Amino acid sequence: MKLGIEQRYNMDALEQWLNTFWQSSIKQRTLLTREKQSVCVCSSCSSYNRCAGEIHESVYCITGKSHLCITEDRGCTCTRCPLVAELGLKYSGFCRDGAEAAQRYEHELH
Repeated sequence: MKLGIEQRYNMDALEQWLNTFWQSSIKQRTLLTREKQSVCVCSSCSSYNRCAGEIHESVYCITGKSHLCITEDRGCTCTRCPLVAELGLKYSGFCRDGAEAAQRYEHELH
């Protein structure tokens, strides 16, 4: 019996989602991202500002930290986001500290 990559490496929910995401077409990736944006709470966070809203930044846990807009911590709502439980996220502060995958990698190095 041939095992899929998820079974061979015992991937968690985030790793499985990312695996699906990167194996999808660009069009499908856009749909997968929009699906996560529909439950994202980034825009209700105290740290989220007008700049981030104007350029439609969100789902920092997947897409990575804010490129230019969010520069100060005025509170964090990451732990109240449904994506934390759905994807098994371990970290927070994604808009400033980077995506979950990046934070996991960084913590493994230190």
